[in-house]
Amino acid sequence: MSAADEPDADDDEAADPIDADLAARLGALWEAYRSDDAATAVQLGRELVRQHPSNGEAWFWLGCSLEREGAYQAADRCFVRAAKAAQDAQGMPFRVGWRQFQQAVTVAGDALPAPLRAALEEVTLVLADYAEAALLEGFDEPELLGLFVGNERGDRDEPGTPQISARIHLFRRAHEHACSSRREFTEEIRQTLWHELGHYLGYDEGELEELGRG
Repeated sequence: MSAADEPDADDDEAADPIDADLAARLGALWEAYRSDDAATAVQLGRELVRQHPSNGEAWFWLGCSLEREGAYQAADRCFVRAAKAAQDAQGMPFRVGWRQFQQAVTVAGDALPAPLRAALEEVTLVLADYAEAALLEGFDEPELLGLFVGNERGDRDEPGTPQISARIHLFRRAHEHACSSRREFTEEIRQTLWHELGHYLGYDEGELEELGRG
């Protein structure tokens, strides 16, 4: 058998029916979660953990779905299972109250250099627990930390440009899910605010990465 005919280890891994089933089930759960159909996401999540009981990501996203449905104690039990999972263990989310979330955003804004604080005054901050389904169109992620919507600063006065007010959306639950401590949460809010403000100022993703703020 020639080298070209030899089995490729990557092909074997890609063809693993367990991995394929996990990916397909996670994808279906994420679609329901993104669409704010928590009941369907929970149903899919329960079936997911029955099929993949050792997988931390499966337990984590069942927890997120239960949380979105308002079943916080059940969600916390799932997050504990996710953190202790034998495969793909996940960090425990760091929960904050709404007022703490608002305070973290205020602190992040106050910490910006003066020119950026001035730019921040030109945009509307929109705080929410979750991103609306329409805001997630065009993104592959199950949830977003933040999103800039509207005209960039340099395009505001361009002739023929539709005047869309500049808004930066920040989402509490996504930040909780990405962080396991108050310090992480505060820093992640700061990073997200900088990132989305950078989009308003016209930076692309590459420039944000070069600045160390991507």
